[in-house]
This record gives sequence, C-alpha cells and structure tokens, in this order.
Amino acid sequence: MTVEPQLYELHDLARERGIEGYRRLSKAELLEAIGDLPEPPPTSVDAEVREGLAILTLQGPGGENALALETIEQLADEVERLSGDQAVRLIVITGAGTRIFCAGADLPRVRDLPGAEVTERGSRACDRIAAAPVPTLALMNGHAVGGGIDLALACDWRIAAQGAKLRFIHNELGYCPPWGGAQRLSRLLGPGTALRLFATCEVLSADEARTMGLVDAVLPRERLLGRAESLAGRVARSHRAAVAATKPLLGGTEATGHEDAFAALWDVAAANQAATMEP
Repeated sequence: MTVEPQLYELHDLARERGIEGYRRLSKAELLEAIGDLPEPPPTSVDAEVREGLAILTLQGPGGENALALETIEQLADEVERLSGDQAVRLIVITGAGTRIFCAGADLPRVRDLPGAEVTERGSRACDRIAAAPVPTLALMNGHAVGGGIDLALACDWRIAAQGAKLRFIHNELGYCPPWGGAQRLSRLLGPGTALRLFATCEVLSADEARTMGLVDAVLPRERLLGRAESLAGRVARSHRAAVAATKPLLGGTEATGHEDAFAALWDVAAANQAATMEP
C-alpha cells in the first residue's frame, strides 16, 4: 500500500530541497512542488523483553505495518532468537499505532518479484514462527488485512482489540493466501468455513471472529498488553521444556501445497498488468 507522507514530513522535504515559501503551500501544492517522493523504508521490527514476555512490534510507515519479505523474515529471526532465551515464556507480535495490526504484504516492494519468491520466503518465515518452541501470540491492536491474517494464524493464539476487523481480501486481489493462511484457517475452523471466508472476501469484526474461534479474546485496546503479561505469567508455571515438547504433538506447523498455486496466480496477474501497460 502506498502511504502518503504527513504534512510535517512534506515540510522537511521541501526545506531540504530549497523550496521557498513552502509553509504557505497546501498539501497538494507541496506534493506537486516536491515531485518524486523518496521511497519510505520497509516496516521494521522492534524487540523488547520484560519478565518472561517478549514483544515484537511492527513499526511501519503511516501505521500500515505492511510486510516486506525482509520484514517477515526479520520477525522469524527474532522469534527464533528470543526462543533461545530461557527467560522468555511467551512471544507477542503486535503492531505500532491504534488502527492497524498489519495491512498485509507491502505490495510496492513485492510487486515486481516472481510469485515463487513472494510465497516461498514468506511461507518459510511463517513456518519458522509457527514452529517456535515457546507459545506465540498475535496481539492484534487493530485491523488485519490479507497477509496480516496469514501472520496472525502462524501464531498459536490471537487476541484482538475491540473494533478491530479481519479482512479476507486475498481472493478479491486474485490470489490465494500466500503464506499458509488457508491451511491454518482450515485446521482451525474446518474447510467449509475457511472457504466461505476467503471466497466471499469476508470482513469479520473481532467479536464475530471470537464467536467462530478464530480469535481467543477481544479486549479494550488498553488492556491488550496486560492480558499478554498475565498469560506469560501463567505459562511460566509450566516447565519450559514440557511446553516445547507438547507443541509438536498438537498437529503440523508447516503449511504446504499453496506455493505453486499462489505463484501461478501472481505471475499471471503480473503478466496481464504488463500487457495493459504496453503502447
């Protein structure tokens, strides 16, 4: 998704480029005067550990928290690193801001990549998150869209803020879920329900997702972190090695079979788009 810069950011750019009287210009006039905007950086991942709880926060431009491939791989790297810390009993993945947990794939950064790369790299990262020996929790501070749902499903548990929505936009864009979301949702809700959500491009409220069993709890946003801290304390009562041994017994963590389908759909869409741009 393309994120338009804030007014103060445009002022900074105008000052750097020596545009006179920039403070008197409207936002539209500033955009025209500045011309080509620098590409915003990809979403970064901040890590914090507090008393057995590790918190990984997506920090994306404009609060979209979109996933470049390097971002989701960084998430997986951090999950594996923190899993090696014997003091960590729960790993949380959340988003910065109060509006969006994750807006899905960072389309400007992946648009020109082959479908096989988009799905393989993201799928391997989600598989690594799912295979973590300590429990993982998607703390959904806001909306989850497309690949953001795939990410949330790679976690063991999901807690959503009141007012958050889950938008199953994958099929609307012409793709199947890229990173294992279809298989994980089918295991959770059954194939019929999973197909309905994807095929109808459903938008679920957090409460609807809770009723279906897709989300474990729905809380006021200001209580999310407190619930995660409480959950980490309760997990800490168990033996860490016993939890690590129990997780693989509960079903496969890897999602397979989707990569060829996604890559084919992605590459056909890219070819069609290129054809429409030809003179």
